[in-house]
Amino acid sequence: MQHSDTHFPLYVNSISGAADQVRQAGYRFEKHLHSSIEVYLIRSGKCVMDIGDQSVSCIPGDFVMILPYVVHSFCVPENEECSFYHIHFSPKLFSRIALTPDAKNPINLIHSLLFCCRFFHRQTASDEIRKLVASVVNLYDPANSLLLSADINVLLLQLLIRVCRCYNEVEILRSQSKSPGQYISFTLNYIEENYTNKILIQDISSRLHISTRYLGKIFSHYMNVSLGNYINIYRINKAVELMEDASLSLTDIAGRIGLKDSQHFSKLFFSVIGMPPSRYRKQFLQSEGGSKL
Repeated sequence: MQHSDTHFPLYVNSISGAADQVRQAGYRFEKHLHSSIEVYLIRSGKCVMDIGDQSVSCIPGDFVMILPYVVHSFCVPENEECSFYHIHFSPKLFSRIALTPDAKNPINLIHSLLFCCRFFHRQTASDEIRKLVASVVNLYDPANSLLLSADINVLLLQLLIRVCRCYNEVEILRSQSKSPGQYISFTLNYIEENYTNKILIQDISSRLHISTRYLGKIFSHYMNVSLGNYINIYRINKAVELMEDASLSLTDIAGRIGLKDSQHFSKLFFSVIGMPPSRYRKQFLQSEGGSKL
């Protein structure tokens, strides 16, 4: 998405939650997804996260960053208790940071993370990452002032850059005018701007002047998911966000994400989340604590 101004508004509150949390033995949060970036820093005990198609066992000192629109779950083994720092923040502000010089269609910081991490990033936390995560948690206040939001955004920016540095910069940040990375950036922006309407892969490839086959190939390579599946996941995440509005029926929600058939919406939701939308809405979004772990 292109922006008409060059300002980076640090006053914007990007963060929706940051806490030092404890979960008891046997705790489980079933499969879900959201548009935020989610960060865990395990402090004690153990936990297991199913992220995309991988099962990730975490121990003290592990740092995990889950990217937007990735289906995941969280559980604590029966004989363990797990404590961890936990952060949710929006990627929107950081998508305004360009990492390539192409003014027309630059690769932004969030897209670079998608290219790097695919679904998630995991590492043993360095001292620097520990300090950044702890600082965000300690500073967070739901009634953020403008300057406090600025402080937190600077810390989050440093955290995102530290994660990017773990990957091959030459492979990820190609600056040629028509690199595969820039094709994917255009595609991600196109989906964000057009998900409420019917999206044809042919329309995207035609705008890029490449074949649908080539677009599908490079998208799968960079994102580790097919273009068609990514569009479905993106739409279902938007549906989850809309479910918070109790005045909207599931049929209303289906229409707002570009699906005119509510039956098709239910089948698609089940294929992505693993449960019907009506059950998901009741179990997660109408229960105490909402949709976030």
